[in-house]
Amino acid sequence: MRFFLNGQEMEFVEGGYEYVFLKPYKRCVHDKVVRSNGELYIQLYDNGVQIRTLITKEEITTLINRDIAIDHVNRKIYILEKDSKIIRHDDGSVEILK
Repeated sequence: MRFFLNGQEMEFVEGGYEYVFLKPYKRCVHDKVVRSNGELYIQLYDNGVQIRTLITKEEITTLINRDIAIDHVNRKIYILEKDSKIIRHDDGSVEILK
């Protein structure tokens, strides 16, 4: 099975990653569309973030309509905003600057 996030292939991590929204949200709508070749999960947030995940037998592909920063050490995916500033460390961690 292959895993992709915003077009980048990812390694499987037991327990997965946590999404961290830099712009908080209050409401979210989830929907699931089932087709013969897989399932599409749609998450729409009131802060403008949209997450779409397609699951098929061969792969799982997630698209987020924002730039992201992946912290491999702490297993977090930061969903960035236009003015977000980050530092990527050599160990795979990410630091968010305020």
